[in-house]
Amino acid sequence: MSPDRPITLRARRYRRARKSVPVGMYGIAGIALVLAAAATGLLAGDRAAGPASLRERPLAKAANGAAPLRDPTPLLARYGDLYLRLPVDPAAVTQVAFHQASGGKAVHLDALVPEASVQAAAALRGVVPPEATAATDAEEAATIWNGTVIRLWRSNRRGAPDTAIDCGANAGTDVVAPLSGVVVAVRPYKLYGRYDDYEIHIRPDGYDDLDLVLIHVDDVSVEAGDRVEGGVTRLARVRKMSDKTELQLAAYTRNGGDHVHLQLNRVEPSAPPSGLEDGS
Repeated sequence: MSPDRPITLRARRYRRARKSVPVGMYGIAGIALVLAAAATGLLAGDRAAGPASLRERPLAKAANGAAPLRDPTPLLARYGDLYLRLPVDPAAVTQVAFHQASGGKAVHLDALVPEASVQAAAALRGVVPPEATAATDAEEAATIWNGTVIRLWRSNRRGAPDTAIDCGANAGTDVVAPLSGVVVAVRPYKLYGRYDDYEIHIRPDGYDDLDLVLIHVDDVSVEAGDRVEGGVTRLARVRKMSDKTELQLAAYTRNGGDHVHLQLNRVEPSAPPSGLEDGS
């Protein structure tokens, strides 16, 4: 108020009211204002950080900082009540082939999708059918891939052609875990004793006597001890092998046959995972 202006009745009443308020009340009011401001700041901070925090929970990362979680890929095959999912996104599949695994430790796998003739597959050369959403009794709301598989024969191997799977995809395609479990080994090796490659070994949940092996990968993003979720956790990417060796899958795709190979081996529960003799 300007000093040359007369004091009004309202101003006098205001001053008398101020004089009648105990000094301690100012302290209480000040504390209340500080707390309110702090609470407002905290709430504003929570609101600002909230969406990011919520995003990070469903998009949880592996312990090593691997790729975020995503919707699981569809189911492809099974061994008893153990189900395997596509190791790549359905849209990236060029062709899926069952064939004989090397060695005698691989178990027989049942395809969950129809079988196509190799002649029809050769004619299509990797044309990808649309994805379906058929439910399975094995997992609630799970889906089975709406593709077909072919069976390839290799005269230099014994057994029926259902112990290994080649999932064709272009080099550089992300590879995800086909099942849930724990990575027990990641190690480099030489395919045919000549070509650089990696093996990834996963111990499936509830199966101490089985070892899932994937090869023909690079840019590996997991290590031993990491937990992975089937159809979700990124493991690596498809390694380009078509420029190094002739691949059997090349006759049924347009990308030279590049693929990720997987098989399920029976192992002793306490034994370390064994390598593959010839896993293409």
